[in-house]
Amino acid sequence: MPLRMLSGRPRHLQVLFLSLLVLTIGVATAFGRPVSPTKLETAAALSGGDQFDDVPPTTSPLAADPPTTAPAAPAAAGVAGPAADALATQAAEAVTPPSTAPPAPAATPPPATPAPAAAPKAVIPLGKGMWLYQLSMAEGGDATKVVNKAKAAGLTHLYLRLGSSKGGFYDQAELDKLLPVAHAAGLKVVGWDFVYLDDPAADAARAKAEIGYVTPTGHRIDAFSADIETASEGVNLSAEGAAAYGANLRALVGPSYPLIATVPRPSAKRPFPYAEATKSFDAIAPMVYWQNRDPATDVAGALAALAPLGKPVLPVGQAYNGGSEGGPDRDPPKEQLVAFMNTALAKGAVGVSFWVWNHATADQWSAIDDATAWELPAGRAANGAAAVYLQRVLGVLGQPVAQDGQIGPATRAAIAAVQQGFGLPATGKLDAATVRSITGPKL
Repeated sequence: MPLRMLSGRPRHLQVLFLSLLVLTIGVATAFGRPVSPTKLETAAALSGGDQFDDVPPTTSPLAADPPTTAPAAPAAAGVAGPAADALATQAAEAVTPPSTAPPAPAATPPPATPAPAAAPKAVIPLGKGMWLYQLSMAEGGDATKVVNKAKAAGLTHLYLRLGSSKGGFYDQAELDKLLPVAHAAGLKVVGWDFVYLDDPAADAARAKAEIGYVTPTGHRIDAFSADIETASEGVNLSAEGAAAYGANLRALVGPSYPLIATVPRPSAKRPFPYAEATKSFDAIAPMVYWQNRDPATDVAGALAALAPLGKPVLPVGQAYNGGSEGGPDRDPPKEQLVAFMNTALAKGAVGVSFWVWNHATADQWSAIDDATAWELPAGRAANGAAAVYLQRVLGVLGQPVAQDGQIGPATRAAIAAVQQGFGLPATGKLDAATVRSITGPKL
């Protein structure tokens, strides 16, 4: 310390005192003893009241960080100015001590767990089917023989007539025989009814009774088809009557029950109120009985004409001799059924069926059996037309994917979503349990 600081002037005494205090603080700091902001403030005061600029600013450099929920520290009583600010800063640091560790990277949020897929509503008939006028007219009325033959041909569903406007609901006994056997084998049974539409409300009430019927063993039909035809068949057809029937039926069975409208093949020569007749139904089954025409042209035309209605189409093909209807007096050959099925698949149908069991020939059954592209490929590689059909079915089930014939990640994800909806393990692989859930009865 210079000797000139020992002169008798008061300022010199202040300087001397300040120098001694600073020296003391420096020594204390060197030995690791903390120095409070109060001592620093006292030194500034004794030096003549000069501002001490090294007090940390009141605004912390961390002010840009998210605000803390800790309450602000109150200023010390009797302390104002920079000393109060320093004490507040010290108190705040005591609440949230600074860390010398590098800031932790922002936590990456875990991937959102997808919401469980909603359980799908009952599914419309998919794949291949066959129509029965009565069980008694098929395989001698033996339900087991009917079901075994259907399974051997790769069918997924059977249509069985239950009643009509004129005959009422009359086929309970055949349902009692067929439903338990069909369901045990994984086959759906679609009840169908011929409506004359003289009393649309009564027709709808009868359909509701057919849908609600329970066999002694606890079985019900899996879907319902209304056979809506024209004045040529004695039907009191009008747009208003057909719409009223469908609306009444839908109101009676609820929004999720699968309803199929079976209608004539669209033809410019035969007007038909397709929009009104099919509005309340989930799918459309046009009767494509080609007679002396080309089956491929007929089914392609039907699919194109019905496409604007925006519903799945399930064409019904001809497996009977059409001579009594003005067609060729012969059974349609196998190649015609093949052309019908191949074209329906290529043009976007989601299912096909044939009228009628008791008239189908061995060659026609062979054609149906050979059409494996309509069978969902459980446990085997799907490619070509079979892969396209699987992708189309996924769209019907609410999981649309490109129908490119390639079973890639998008298709597997869609399969997994469908499995989740059915309460199955979401593996993304099409196994037997998944196929049965899609095409079989919902027991």
